[in-house]
Amino acid sequence: MLEIKNVTKEYKDVVALDHVNLQIDKGIYALLGPNGAGKSTLMNIITYQLSMTSGEVYWNQQPTYKLKNQFYSILGYAPQQQGLYEEMSGLRFLTYMALLKGIPKEKIKDEVARVAKLVNMEKYLSRKCKTYSGGMKQRMLVAQALLGQPQLLLFDEPTAGLDPKERVSLRNVFAKLSKDHILLIATHVVSDVESIADKVIFLKKGQIVGCGSVQELVKQYQVSSLEEVYLKLFEEDEHVSDYI
Repeated sequence: MLEIKNVTKEYKDVVALDHVNLQIDKGIYALLGPNGAGKSTLMNIITYQLSMTSGEVYWNQQPTYKLKNQFYSILGYAPQQQGLYEEMSGLRFLTYMALLKGIPKEKIKDEVARVAKLVNMEKYLSRKCKTYSGGMKQRMLVAQALLGQPQLLLFDEPTAGLDPKERVSLRNVFAKLSKDHILLIATHVVSDVESIADKVIFLKKGQIVGCGSVQELVKQYQVSSLEEVYLKLFEEDEHVSDYI
């Protein structure tokens, strides 16, 4: 179980996160909110790419900063930016990432084949990353996050820039992964997670303003869809319809 307790992040003039509390134990958790809501800040704090002003993050009731490398071994992360090495082949990229994760050399070949198959990229590993479509690059980022069979998977805006067909393909990958992993998916696109999320967390200006299953939220706000919940919560935000 991942627990986020009273996590706050303050900059000079801005509170990016304001006493955020969450418990994530299994399935798919969708972190929804417009750009600037604090989603990426929270992801970066969980992965220790950013320090928090106050609060604590726990894994199985132990502070993650005390677990150190043990926590990284159960964590898989795909950032928002498509940080692939363009001149590498898919095979070389995944092999390189496996080495960085400390996977024993004798196990790397099988592990790369395993994760490539999970994201339907096994037929394209010989091609250079620069030849991949946006959706294929995103699937490669998901694949590298799966190396080493981590229990906790974090994805930050995983469908950014993808066409509808690629979005559906990636959504199917996430649904399949949820059987054996804990997933936290940060996005501002409701349709990417509405059909697969076990729980939805709405983040607004650094605060959690709604949390529950799709059915619970729809009932609570007396509307017919998660899109309408989103509109109610963020109706004063400009261009909110662009996120539906």
